[in-house]
Amino acid sequence: MDARFRDVSLLVVDIDGTLTDATISWVGPSVGWTQRFSVRDGEAIRRLVGKGVAVVPLSRNPTLCAKTRMEGLDLTTEWVGVSDKVAAFEQILARHAVAAESVCYVADGREDVPILQRVGLPCAVADAHPSAKAAAKYVTTKNGGDHALEEIADLIWEARGWR
Repeated sequence: MDARFRDVSLLVVDIDGTLTDATISWVGPSVGWTQRFSVRDGEAIRRLVGKGVAVVPLSRNPTLCAKTRMEGLDLTTEWVGVSDKVAAFEQILARHAVAAESVCYVADGREDVPILQRVGLPCAVADAHPSAKAAAKYVTTKNGGDHALEEIADLIWEARGWR
């Protein structure tokens, strides 16, 4: 498994249920929907990006909250709020000029299974839908929004021997 984490060229991450705890709250018309994100997941993303690992969010979530959090991490929001995740994934592969085999995809939902089945390193969070967990080669010990992405980032970090 270490070799798979070491050889990741691109980390693609679902937002809802992966970077969040899969809940939303309505704050009112002036703010809209809000979500809870893990600060530690965000710091793990920053560490990977700082080492040259590209991280791309892929989500059907069109909320200002999701876009603002991704922008705050200096990540693209081009594939945040998409209607077709599979088509968006194809665009991501083309834009980054990588093969699906060199991608790690971290997700939680039934709708993520086609992409999980395609990538070289499919990962699901601990509380993912059973079909996502079945498609994953690695299931985190943490739930979505509870430092699950930090766990994946640490595995990439350790597999590359970074200090």
